[in-house]
Amino acid sequence: MDPGSVADDVPPITGPDTLRPHGAHGRAVVDSNRLIAAITDSWDHPRTMVGVSILLDWAAEHGLDRQALLDGSHIDPTLLPDPVALIEAHQELTVIRNLVVACCCRPGVGVELGARYHLTAYGHFGYLLATCGSVRETVEKGLRYALLTFAFSTMTARLGDDDDYVLAFEADDVPADVRRFAVERDAAATMQIQRELFPGAGRVPLREVRFAFPLDRTDDAAAYRAHFRAPVAFGRPRTELVFDAAYLDRVPPMANRHTAELMTAECERIRAERLHHTGVAARVRAFLLDQTSLDLTLETVAERLHYAPRTLRRHLESEGTTFRAVLDEVRRVVAERLLQDPSVPRYEIARRLGYQDWSSVTRARRRWDVRTAT
Repeated sequence: MDPGSVADDVPPITGPDTLRPHGAHGRAVVDSNRLIAAITDSWDHPRTMVGVSILLDWAAEHGLDRQALLDGSHIDPTLLPDPVALIEAHQELTVIRNLVVACCCRPGVGVELGARYHLTAYGHFGYLLATCGSVRETVEKGLRYALLTFAFSTMTARLGDDDDYVLAFEADDVPADVRRFAVERDAAATMQIQRELFPGAGRVPLREVRFAFPLDRTDDAAAYRAHFRAPVAFGRPRTELVFDAAYLDRVPPMANRHTAELMTAECERIRAERLHHTGVAARVRAFLLDQTSLDLTLETVAERLHYAPRTLRRHLESEGTTFRAVLDEVRRVVAERLLQDPSVPRYEIARRLGYQDWSSVTRARRRWDVRTAT
């Protein structure tokens, strides 16, 4: 077979009897000299509404209730079309959990959804990958800026032992009830991106797909076969996509170093912003967004989140922010949402934001506008 081709016939489904030796505890031993890149950021970071919108659109096409999937997520449906509005990772996990339950935990649903995460869904990140100078660079930049995606898996790229390049997916810290879906979606979305970077049948030399979970019935494998079009194995120590090593040297057809530099700078900026939305700051933000009034002090929030006020202040400072900055940001988000509804009176908006009157809201909006302009 040509190393750049992919078999079009039905690939085999293999099981744990064909395993190759791995390291202790089911994890591959990765020689640092063979390591290409790895995700270092936690999946617990804010992300855009695009990922959830894709889930909801698929659900609607399959006769599922979109609103039921949003239950418990505290996601405002009116903000779904907003391309810059952010939600927390746990909010998307709630939607995923509702979807998995609605589908009765059917195997392969994650793969079906992952195929819908096109390169254009990722904004600046997608443009960056398309303009990189080689596949190796897309791997390095892709894992560096994975925080700009919807992935929950921690990915590691390495050179294998058989002239191959292996992209591994770990999700041990993802809740068990949604772990399989998350890994399926991440692996399928990764493959979708590869095919859109190199359009045309057989352009991506995928050798094999290995999943760490079992498949009880071989007839459940249809979705896996249809999407990956390569041999698929289940019950392996880790989930992995295996490519020809020579693939790393391929040059994407839209490579452009000038645009790649511009997109790298933009992705770096966005990554830095979102890192400030993780950890304790994210907990404070999520708590504030869930309140009916934002007339709250640091001391009150600290008590509700089981921190000493001094400790909470120190944590926020170590993450490059303050309670006042987080509160101001949440007030702005809530204000923008409430102002879109003409039925909400001004005094109610002021009360929700924690202000005594509308004039305070007006002054706050001027302050927000100045910060945005600078």
